[in-house]
Formats: sequence, C-alpha cells, structure tokens
Amino acid sequence: MAVLGIDLGTTNTVVATVRGGRVQVLSDELGRRLLPSVVSFQPDGEVLVGHSAKDRRVIDAVNTVSSVKRLLGRSWRSPEIEQARSRFAFVLKEGPSHEPRISARGHEYTLSEISGFVLRRAKQIAESSLGESIERAVLTVPANFNELQRGATKVAGSVAGLDVVRIVNEPTAAALAYGLDRAEKERIAIYDFGGGTFDCTLLELSGSVFEVLATAGDTFLGGDDIDMVIAERMAQAFLLAYRQDLRSDPQAFERLRVAAESIKIELSTRERAGVRLRATALGSKAGSTSDVDFVLTRAELEALAAPLVERTFAVCEEALSIANQPVTAFDRVVLVGGSTRIPLVRRNVEEFFGTPPLDRVNPDEVVAVGAAVLAAALTETSRPRAIPLPPSPASRGSPSDDEEEVTVATDLTSLLAEREKARTPPPSALASAPTPPLGTHSTSLPPDRSAAAVAAPTPAPTPASNEPLRRPLPVLVDVTPRALVVETAGGFCDTIVQRNAKIPCERTRAFTTSADKQTLVRVRVAQGEDPAFSQNTFLGEVELSGLRPAPRGEVVIQVRFEVDESGTMKVLAMDASTGREARATLQLVGISGAESVGAMRARQSATPIAG
Repeated sequence: MAVLGIDLGTTNTVVATVRGGRVQVLSDELGRRLLPSVVSFQPDGEVLVGHSAKDRRVIDAVNTVSSVKRLLGRSWRSPEIEQARSRFAFVLKEGPSHEPRISARGHEYTLSEISGFVLRRAKQIAESSLGESIERAVLTVPANFNELQRGATKVAGSVAGLDVVRIVNEPTAAALAYGLDRAEKERIAIYDFGGGTFDCTLLELSGSVFEVLATAGDTFLGGDDIDMVIAERMAQAFLLAYRQDLRSDPQAFERLRVAAESIKIELSTRERAGVRLRATALGSKAGSTSDVDFVLTRAELEALAAPLVERTFAVCEEALSIANQPVTAFDRVVLVGGSTRIPLVRRNVEEFFGTPPLDRVNPDEVVAVGAAVLAAALTETSRPRAIPLPPSPASRGSPSDDEEEVTVATDLTSLLAEREKARTPPPSALASAPTPPLGTHSTSLPPDRSAAAVAAPTPAPTPASNEPLRRPLPVLVDVTPRALVVETAGGFCDTIVQRNAKIPCERTRAFTTSADKQTLVRVRVAQGEDPAFSQNTFLGEVELSGLRPAPRGEVVIQVRFEVDESGTMKVLAMDASTGREARATLQLVGISGAESVGAMRARQSATPIAG
C-alpha cells in the first residue's frame, strides 16, 4: 500500500509517493499537480476544495477560506490573528479554548478541520491516481513551527482520515530530495520562501547522514505579504480614480488580492503586467462604466517587495549565528517555495550566499518529493534501486511526461529499526526544576539521549549474492526550533530543552508536592527563549494526577519530557520513591482532544467535497 508525502502549503498543497522505484508527484483529473489550499462552503452543503474553491474567492470571499496554515496553533489574542482578521474576508471567531475558528454558512470549523478538507482532497487525488486506498502519510511543516502548530497539523491529518507516520520539517525534506546520492561531505543552506512562511535551515550532509546545524524562521512571512502590498497599491489607484477605498469592502479587496497574485506571477517572467479593474465589479456606484487600468513594472514590484525580501535575510543571519558559522562555510544553497521564482529573490540569494542557487527540482514540488522519499523509507513500502525525481519545469506549469528525469537516490533500506537499536538507554538521573507552587528536588543533570548519538550511518546488511548492494537510508538529525521551558517562581523560566538541541532527545526534571496530602500537580510549559515565562508561546499544562497522599515534599515525581523525530513533545512521569508510574497528561492550548477529533472526522465523512 502506498504511503504519501504531502506538502501542506499555505498557498498550494502537493502530494507525492514512491511507486515502482520512482517518485511520482500526483496530479488531479485534469493533470494539475498543485492543489490550491483553498476551501469554499456552498449553500447546498457541498464543500469545494482546490481550484474550484479558488475561483470562488472573487465572488464569495466570506465563505471561502485560504492561507490558514500561517494561523494554525495561534491564540485568539496573538498579533497574527488580529492582522488576519483585518486582512481576510472570511469570518474568524474565538473558540472555547481561545483558539481562532472559521465561521461559514452558519457553522464553525477549527483551523485543523479546514486543513483537513485540503488533506482529504489530496488523499482523494492520490487514491484516484494510484487506484488504491491510502491510509498513511508523512506531512511537512515549516522548520520553525512550534508544538501547537505541529499538533494542529497532526490533527488535520487525522481529521482527513490519514495516519500521520511522521511530521518532517520542510527544509529537511527538500534536502532529502536533493542530496540522497552524495557520497562527499558538504554543507548546504535551504532558503525556503513559500506562500505564508519563511525558513532558513543549515545542514551538513555526509553520505546518508543529514544533520541540521541550525534553523530559523518567520511563520508569518511569505508570498501572501507580497500580494498584499500589490493589492494596497491597486486600492490606492482605485481611490484616486473614484474616491472610494476598496479596503473597506472585504469582497472587493479580495478581488484585488487575487489580481495581485496574478500580476506577481506574471512579473516573474515579464517586465510589465497589468489588469483592468472594473468599477462595476469592485463596488463603485451602480451604472458606472469607467474602469481603471492598473499596470505594474518589475522594477516597481521589486521596490514594493524589497522590505519583505530583506526580512528573509535577517532570518538567514540568525540561522548562521545559531550555527556559529560564516556564510562562506556553505557549499550550496537550495531554493524552496514558489516565492523563490521572483527574480529579485534569486538575485539577492546569490549575492548573500555567494553562489548561484540550485533549483533543479521544481521549488513548488521539492518538499513533497522529499517527504515521499522519507515515507517510503520509514514504511519499507518500496525498495527501489534508484529514485528519479521530477525535473524543474521551465515555467510555472507542470512538466510534461516526456521530460528527462534526474536520478538522485540509491536503494532504500530500513532506517527506523536500525536507529532504534543505536539509541542509548534513557537516563535515570534527575535534574532540578523549581516550579511554583511546587517544592523542588535537585540532582545532577542527566546526559542527553539525542540523535547526535546515532549520527553515524548504520551499515547495510550484506546482501545475498543475487541482490544488488543496498546503501543505507538517510539518517535525519534535526533540531528543536525553540527552547522548551517550564514556569518557575516569580514567573521566570527553567529551560528543559535548549533551542537547536538535536532530536530525538529527552530531559528529566523532578517535582515535589507543596502541600500535605496533595494528589495533583500542574506544570506550565511554553516554548521560547525569553527569561520571562509570559513572553514565550504558552503550550499548556502537564497535569500529574493520582499521586499518593503524603506530607509536603515527600512525594518526588520524575517527569520526563521527550521530543521525538517529528519535533513533538511527549511527557512521562514516575513516583521516584515507589517506582510507580504517575498519570501525566499534556493539555495543549487549543489542540483538539481525541473526542473532538473523532467528531470532526465524522463530520468530514458526512460532508461531500469536490475539486
């Protein structure tokens, strides 16, 4: 049974798989490889997903939802949600856990449920293309996504009826697509500029080992922002012509945003692009027949986009600083994401890194391709001698079937079992972690059980004489994008896992009761580097329950925080004096529980969708 690699993008979603020894980027019934990440709710209850939904933006923007990826995992009071409420025509409302929800046609939907519709359509496309039922997938996320955003993405996969085998960072997936057949040691930089997010990830490749040195990102910076500045310029032109500000009309301004995206795309290959703004269609006085011809040159676009592009290089500088490496230490730079097609971006990338960027694989598809390679590796569904990747098309359209393929990978063998064997036993020592209103118990810091211990590739078993030699699978050594902290006395932080720590890893802290006969303890957890707990991203609480009644300070609970290969956190707990396991429940803010996920999945199954 095929396992999918899915790049759930802000603007477009791409689905790929390994089949018959080759990576296939799957297309819909009309041969389109890019699935717009747009969902539109119809009056008859049907839900449109993809191209048909994107067409509805210009006529029914209030019931058509796009670009929700950059909103996943954010609280209602976050500045990003406040900005989205003023930017988008669809309606955002506050949910019961202070999470944003979408309101359309009299119903409310979580953001994970909206993304679930997109993933369900991607699953539908794959099943139609492959002629079989699909149950499992590897999903990609921006490298800088926090625990809440990763959790919301997992929920989206579950709602769509997919078993999420792994969450993998988008830049790491792109590196897999480019580097599987490289025997020499080299360092590469991944410049990932998509529709809604930007990441810079620095990696070292050595044979089959892909070690992330550092990652940095901005989860609210992408091509959508370039569309917005163009739309603002168009609104100004209309205001001068008609003395009417279209920014006050959500439907009219949505049409400008759609037109702006078209102009941006056209200016990637041409020096001038224009659109006629029809006054009667944009909300001018009834009976008006005057239109506004809006023309933008590439030079004007570059002037508008320059501040946004400059922000990406501030992120690149941050990644270099974290890695403690100069830009000259990197041999290659790989472009990922549709926004890297903009000539200004390409020129600036080459100037910053001092080398022409690689774009041999379609930047819109490379992340899904790498996810598909990893999916095949992790699930052992395919043992191909070579994995040819789809080449990058000369234009934005999909490449033709007869284009030359580029082989970049050798045989796949099992990774997961070998990595498990290579891991060291978990530490048993405790570390101090004062957490109000708890007492504390301190011992020495345990050694880090991390991916660094298994960085060296495991040799493949000797094949039988009639089998080809199989090289080892890629070993991914990724890092945590943000520090994991718990709250201490006075509202300060104790860092459990440092930023840029190798994963998978685990850390143990000890907590004690602060009152006699206390049977319940709560530990507040966040992600971030600020010493003040309130200035970091609050994740939720770890609840330790069922503790034995005892005098204050007598019960010592060992709490083990684990960050797995997907960058997601798990919590285990044990009574240090008795060895009994304690109940530890991680309650993440705004992330749906099993019961809610089941209800959303049932609602999805009962809702017809169309592409």
